[in-house]
Amino acid sequence: MKIIKTKKKFLTNIYINSYFNINIFKKNNIFIIIDYNIYILLFSIFKKKIKKFKFVIIPFGEKYKNINTLKIIWKYMIKKNINKNFLITIFGGGVLGDIIGFVCSSYFRGISFSIFPTTLLSQIDSSIGGKNAVNFFSKNSIGIINNPIYIYINYNIIFFMKKNEFFDGYSEIIKYSIINNKKFFFYIYKKKNIKKIISRSCYIKSKIISQDYYEFNYRSILNLGHTYAHCIENNKIINFSHGKSVTIGIIFCYFLSSYYYKLNLNILKKNIFLFLKLNFFIKNSLFFSKKMINKIILDKKFNNKINFILIKNIGNCVKKNIKKNHLLFFLKKFYEI
Repeated sequence: MKIIKTKKKFLTNIYINSYFNINIFKKNNIFIIIDYNIYILLFSIFKKKIKKFKFVIIPFGEKYKNINTLKIIWKYMIKKNINKNFLITIFGGGVLGDIIGFVCSSYFRGISFSIFPTTLLSQIDSSIGGKNAVNFFSKNSIGIINNPIYIYINYNIIFFMKKNEFFDGYSEIIKYSIINNKKFFFYIYKKKNIKKIISRSCYIKSKIISQDYYEFNYRSILNLGHTYAHCIENNKIINFSHGKSVTIGIIFCYFLSSYYYKLNLNILKKNIFLFLKLNFFIKNSLFFSKKMINKIILDKKFNNKINFILIKNIGNCVKKNIKKNHLLFFLKKFYEI
């Protein structure tokens, strides 16, 4: 078992293993919340192991990440007499983690919870850092930062995922390699040891968060490619998953960076080749109107001007304020490529 420990009190230890060990539950007072897809996938395990615990199954999907779902879960927990002596345990992806993390932060002014992330994206990204939120007129507009007591990752579960879900997670891994260092970038360029890649990705995110927990400055580099991606998601453009949106967002950041900084073309070619090698969708087929750009104003990274994370080099990313008119110009040029 690989353990990523942190000395910071507000961060969480991460346990990475190759098997599913539900016997780690030592407390009897455990309330389990399971993603419907995971319950069906691992029915044989859950059927035998969780009989003695209280549990509930939650539907899968971004459309359930809203205030109505919070109300239903709060009501159910009150009816089942769930109190502060209980440990809430989450089996699911990033959407479920966001919902239940927010529920646990507000229920009885805070109740302990743990996460068993079941998608690659949630294992290396959304479960780490304590960000919990729901959508309200915009993506992740209402939320809080609150960490679980531990994160338990079984990396073998990703082999049961759909292809799109795997790509969603791997786009974030490529993002970490761009913002961290060339060594990790060239490692994923050549090798595919998934345990090492997941471990390194978790370590990179934990390290960045430990330096800027409340995202006053440095932590914002984790938003590389996400301002563009959230614009796609806020406008509810179909057939664009989070991973596909982030991938195009990273390519757009390279395009934008080339206007402000002198980029190494060999690195850019290798990055695009890496996306192509992994069969990522990198063709831009979106034309953003002024109304669509206005949706960025609702995004958490807006501050009078639109904040973009730009790439100077692999391992060297910076935050840049860009005027809306300039951004529209760059988007039109990007669409013409």
